Amino acid sequence: MFERIKNFFRKGGAAIGMTNSYSTILDHPKIAMPADEYDRIQKNKRIYMDQFPNVEYIDSNGTACTRPFHSINVSKVLSRKLAKLVFNEGCVINVDDKQADKFLQDIFRDNKFRKNFGEELEAGYAIGGLALRPYFDPSTQKIKISFCRADSFFPLQSNSNDISEAAIANVDVVVENGKTIYYTLLEIHEWVNGKYQISNELYRSENAGQLGNRVPLTYLEKYKNLQPMALLDRFTRPLFTYIKLAGKNNANLSSPLGAGVIDNSRKQLMDINEKYDQFMWEIEKSRTKIMASDHFFKVRFDEQGQPIKRFDTNTDLYQKLKTDEPFIDSFSPSLHSTEYIESINFILKIIETQVGLSPGTMSFDGQSVKTATEIISENSETFSTRADNVLIVEEAIKELVTSIFELARAYGIYTGPSDFGVNVDFDDGVFESKQAQLEYNNSAVLGSLMSKKTAMMKQFGYTEKEALAELAQIQAEILGIDPMERQNEAEEEELGGEE
Repeated sequence: MFERIKNFFRKGGAAIGMTNSYSTILDHPKIAMPADEYDRIQKNKRIYMDQFPNVEYIDSNGTACTRPFHSINVSKVLSRKLAKLVFNEGCVINVDDKQADKFLQDIFRDNKFRKNFGEELEAGYAIGGLALRPYFDPSTQKIKISFCRADSFFPLQSNSNDISEAAIANVDVVVENGKTIYYTLLEIHEWVNGKYQISNELYRSENAGQLGNRVPLTYLEKYKNLQPMALLDRFTRPLFTYIKLAGKNNANLSSPLGAGVIDNSRKQLMDINEKYDQFMWEIEKSRTKIMASDHFFKVRFDEQGQPIKRFDTNTDLYQKLKTDEPFIDSFSPSLHSTEYIESINFILKIIETQVGLSPGTMSFDGQSVKTATEIISENSETFSTRADNVLIVEEAIKELVTSIFELARAYGIYTGPSDFGVNVDFDDGVFESKQAQLEYNNSAVLGSLMSKKTAMMKQFGYTEKEALAELAQIQAEILGIDPMERQNEAEEEELGGEE
């Protein structure tokens, strides 16, 4: 049995260390991440959120003007497509013990995990990673699951395989006496003498982007019952699990954080935005114009003294020219639509290659859409990229399940069995023919290249325990033994005939 969680206050916890002040989270002595890594992530975040400055230009009169930048958010489409390829609501996550599985499914249902995880995975893939962190909610006495993107996740200790210690930042914006105040709760996860320690530090700042001065947790109502430190015993892994995009972070080879979809295609994403902006601006300025001599713009008045309008002055359709003779004509600038569309499609094809998607996934070349069978037979880039990322997400979900049960045991809200297998069955129907997969597995079994147990685990997503139970039932049916009758006989033998 796991020991109950041990919460305790530091001596004088509300007073000691309150003078600490830092410009940014990266200035904290326990965090040793380079600033340029988070500059990169912030750049990715701005592109993903479609935040671009206005375009400055000089008009025909030499006046400095600004206009909104027209963008096409390809990064959003890319990360969304990849997230849906890897994980969707058809994914089945369970454990092979009924009591434990019911507990797990209740947690997933309360947290709307399948829906929220898919959305958060999209943002994580875009900017550089996503952390999942279960926590105990004392108000409901239940386990909740929070999501933390790369811009709020700060590793403390890591190796080439995993991140074992980290700080997670949560920002609250409040108004005090008419002034906007930024509170940052820094949740520091560490291993101390073999035990798992979580320290909570609250900082207050009047400037966005600054960590500010450390203050007692009681400064905010929502944290008034939060302990400065919690020590958890008998934990096998960190409470958080970090998911990154498959592939090496080539922006910083020593960083444990991942490279996002945007990182290796940032220049092309900016190029495509600029081309789209130019195209939209050309469309806007290419409207038909009517050019007329200034004779037509001279103001005349009727008998009542009201001005006579020859043209509607609330539009820029009419352009005045100074000429000696009366003159009027229309002018319709030609659009370079073909050139712009070809340029955009060319850049999209480059982005597809950089992200690891098959040609034609994003761009349109007039050919028919490929079927799932064609994607598999061609061993496409999309299928390969998905397979690499599915392995990472599957492992992360299993780690999350482990953390959920260890946390639940620590708080005493789960006391059931812990010896069970975790199954994550992704919805592969879009990419794999179930019939073709069945034939392949059957051939391997008949050729003595695979056991029936392994084939069932691959085909149906069974855990080892479930596969063995299914094989036993199949064997009983072959021998003509009713499984229920056999179970009753076994119980009678164990309890004695009379009972």
